[in-house]
Amino acid sequence: MTNKIIVNGIFYLFLTLFFLYIFIKEKQIVKKINIKKEKFSNKLILKFGVQNELLKKIIIKVIFYTETIATAIILVLIIQKFYLGNFLVPTGSMIPEIVPKDRLFGNMVVYKFTKPKREDIVVFKEPIENKVLYTKRLMGLPGEKINIENERLLINGKVVSERKYLDMGEIRGKTWIIPKKGDKITIQPLKNYNAMFEERNIDIEEIQKYLLATPGAIAEILPQIEFKVNGEKTGMLLELIEDKEIIKKLIDGESIEIVLDKDFYMMLGDNTAGSYDSRMWGFVSEARIKGEIFFRFWPLNRITVL
Repeated sequence: MTNKIIVNGIFYLFLTLFFLYIFIKEKQIVKKINIKKEKFSNKLILKFGVQNELLKKIIIKVIFYTETIATAIILVLIIQKFYLGNFLVPTGSMIPEIVPKDRLFGNMVVYKFTKPKREDIVVFKEPIENKVLYTKRLMGLPGEKINIENERLLINGKVVSERKYLDMGEIRGKTWIIPKKGDKITIQPLKNYNAMFEERNIDIEEIQKYLLATPGAIAEILPQIEFKVNGEKTGMLLELIEDKEIIKKLIDGESIEIVLDKDFYMMLGDNTAGSYDSRMWGFVSEARIKGEIFFRFWPLNRITVL
């Protein structure tokens, strides 16, 4: 953690100094850029032998506005990725705290220097298709035992929230251990899928490609696979099977053993009757967590700190 803080501290120091430099030297920078744009425009005009005065003006304006817009977009994207994220909520998984069409700001710096905490509303890259950002509440920490009884969430046998949580999905009736750094994970297929696919004339390479593109489909394609942490059954760790060689071994019926180099967390929606979350697809690694939601700025009549 200390090394992480040092590296991130150096990175953010230089990035912040870069933005401060741009802010302080804005007039000089703009002046230099305008000179370069003018020279570039004149070179294009000469190269293509443009004689028409109107066309010359159009070329100059196109170059001027293209550079201005491109620079603005790049700066905004850098700010959103590393400082202040801007997110639109598409689903009702966090009702009543957050509703569909809410627009939120996320603190993209905080988890570069501190660990996520229980009850944080976080933005993370989901492990199912590895494409979309989800917004959920972090409820389970590394190393904890978690289960649901009588619509209450229990951590290490104790109720931790007054919210109702439905006992559904893969966790139903089970107690899961949330993996932590240093734990030994065993991924164990309970049958040889290779022989089964060959009997049915199914193209195994196509199955492998599909699983690499959609790791969350493993429960559908290879339903009888167990994940164990230090020998005890637990929830899915889908990102651990995003590898061609691992998928091949699982299809062949071979077990995989991995020693974790990162912590994992359990993410749940407040509206658990309508939330597709860790109960269905397992745990989220710390590396996937992008930021903490802290402010709703739209709609205007619901502006609030979260």
